Amino acid sequence: MKKNGSALVLALVTIVVLSALVMSFLFQIRLESELAGRYRFRMKAQSLARAGTEYAKLLLIKSLRPGIEPEEEYGEDFFIRLQNLNRGLALTNHIHEMEDGFFTLTIQPESGRRNVNRLERADWEAMLESNGVPEQLHDALIDCFLDFTDGNDLTRLNGAESDDPFYEERGYPVKNAPLETLEELLLIKGFTRAIVHGGNLGEFWDMPDVTVRGIAPLLTVYGDGRININTATPEVLMTISGITEQQIERILEGRLGIDGIAGTELDGFRTPQEAVAFAGLPPDAAQWFTTGERRFLRVTSIGEAGGVRSAAWTIFEQTGNNLFTLFHREEELP
Repeated sequence: MKKNGSALVLALVTIVVLSALVMSFLFQIRLESELAGRYRFRMKAQSLARAGTEYAKLLLIKSLRPGIEPEEEYGEDFFIRLQNLNRGLALTNHIHEMEDGFFTLTIQPESGRRNVNRLERADWEAMLESNGVPEQLHDALIDCFLDFTDGNDLTRLNGAESDDPFYEERGYPVKNAPLETLEELLLIKGFTRAIVHGGNLGEFWDMPDVTVRGIAPLLTVYGDGRININTATPEVLMTISGITEQQIERILEGRLGIDGIAGTELDGFRTPQEAVAFAGLPPDAAQWFTTGERRFLRVTSIGEAGGVRSAAWTIFEQTGNNLFTLFHREEELP
């Protein structure tokens, strides 16, 4: 009887072990299947994002051709998008369905952002204030930026040149030239990742309880410094020294056109003078703005397949029917 009991226990243990092995094997198969599926969806999402970028190139080239093709050829919606792009307006969150997913496309003139290399001190003050940067940091940030980008080695009162311990410890000098990318802001004394991209000021500034929004979304390194009043966000418009919230509201209202509906052929101010008059700004403020400048364009394409998203960011320079890629980055999104 004792022998039979031992055999039974051994058989039960064997069954349990085999069951565990089978369950482990099935779990491994399932995990590998899910990983393979996610990889396939990731590749599809990446392809869709790239397809969106190519579609944007098609739109941009067609929008500049003399006598835009008749709307009967592409449909009314496509025709309106071409007209608006031709006038320097933005295309925002356009969803294009495809067989295995879709992409969401946004095309914006870079002039809807502030050229960081052309900001005056008053503009810097307005930008830092609107992004929640404490006033006591403004002078140091502005002076350090100017010392980093000007063409001389004279140190401003609150600035820093190459002989500053900050740069000596890091082993590089100040640039003494305009920035070529926004990421170069992170090289400048005081311009922490929080200042540039948002977060709390515990790093370098020792203000862990202070959170700022980050200035990078408001900036560019391209263009002549004029602001596209038809595409600039309220946050960008707030960086204009002296502008009021009421005037910004008027700008946002006026650029919808007389029908008050976004995405129609009536969108946008035709001239800076028209926009300035509508908003109640002084007439000489028209020199700050543009309505149709579109030499530099930012294209954001987000592809999605099976719940996986991938993004492609591209900045083009357009000269006639030629598009030159100045910047391109791809990234899987959460």
